[in-house]
Amino acid sequence: MRGARIGELDRKLALERPLDTPDEIGGAARAWTLVADVWGHVQPTRGVRRFAGEREESAVTHRIAIRWRPDVTGAMRLRDGAAVYSIHAATDGDGRRRFLICHCEELA
Repeated sequence: MRGARIGELDRKLALERPLDTPDEIGGAARAWTLVADVWGHVQPTRGVRRFAGEREESAVTHRIAIRWRPDVTGAMRLRDGAAVYSIHAATDGDGRRRFLICHCEELA
């Protein structure tokens, strides 16, 4: 998917950024705050199996197209109800700043 057509942006997603609040013991508590509601097109791309420590995990990666925004970073995430997608990278889909393609992994 190089981009999308406006009519294909069929899901309302919440674009969120992390908000870390220091705690009393020198750590931080992470919460997520809403940046904007955006319309997007979610397309699963592949499933992978990997080992984390001594256990096997599975993950599904997605390509999510949204309207162009200059403020999206790899620290953000997209949420669709209970489904949460961690953004790994965001690229200009067609070089014309019409769409942003977010390369994501669905969090379990």
